[in-house]
Amino acid sequence: MAEALLRDHLEGSSLWIDVQSAGTLGWNEAPATPYVIEVLAERGIELVGHVSRKITRAQVDDASLIIAMTRTHAWSIAAHDPEAAARTFLLDELVRLGTQVGPRGGELLDAWLAELDALRPPERLGRANEEVADPAGESIEVYRATAARLDRAVQRLMPLL
Repeated sequence: MAEALLRDHLEGSSLWIDVQSAGTLGWNEAPATPYVIEVLAERGIELVGHVSRKITRAQVDDASLIIAMTRTHAWSIAAHDPEAAARTFLLDELVRLGTQVGPRGGELLDAWLAELDALRPPERLGRANEEVADPAGESIEVYRATAARLDRAVQRLMPLL
């Protein structure tokens, strides 16, 4: 949902950002759940052809920014590539720190992210209240609430980028 929501918000902006989603579990290239498709459709977003996939080393190496949903996901990235920790953030953490530093403007993304990373305590990626729980197996209402939370965060992120 986060990928689709971010892509949707990017469509109306001047930013060109390649957005990809992957998880720490692959779920065997399963398609999006019917609830994900329904909840996104309620927001006017058509999700077609999405399949789950496990994050690869190449994706981590190529990513300028990695947005994780949980600290466990972020820690998993950092454990496999300590250098990637500095560019790995929880979505709400990215918004919180970006708000403190201010919008990126014309600043290079790497430099802006380094400013954000410098505000974090050593060895800490995000706060517990900044995690977005996976709604898998929950009711459609939980999916709707998750989509609403993600959408609010993406809306706050856009002017910072």
